[in-house]
Amino acid sequence: MSDNYNEVGRWSVGTPDGNAEEMILEKNKEGYRLRNDFGNINIEFDKVSAKEFFKKLNDAVNDSLEQDLFDWFSNDMDTDCDGDDNWGAD
Repeated sequence: MSDNYNEVGRWSVGTPDGNAEEMILEKNKEGYRLRNDFGNINIEFDKVSAKEFFKKLNDAVNDSLEQDLFDWFSNDMDTDCDGDDNWGAD
């Protein structure tokens, strides 16, 4: 791929250890590149692969987060945090 990339977007991303880094999405005439601001991550995609990858990534993250919320509510339906087993105002 040629190196003539133009920035499409830049996002600050939190890491599991509490730090943050920037992820930069860039585009050229042949495809896309996702890289971090440190330069140690650099992933290139053709246009079709990029579209499919980011769609599947979005779906996987949404499904996982929805399942986490479902599990949380299933384990403790008393979410008003007042120490009893009844939901709602006393």
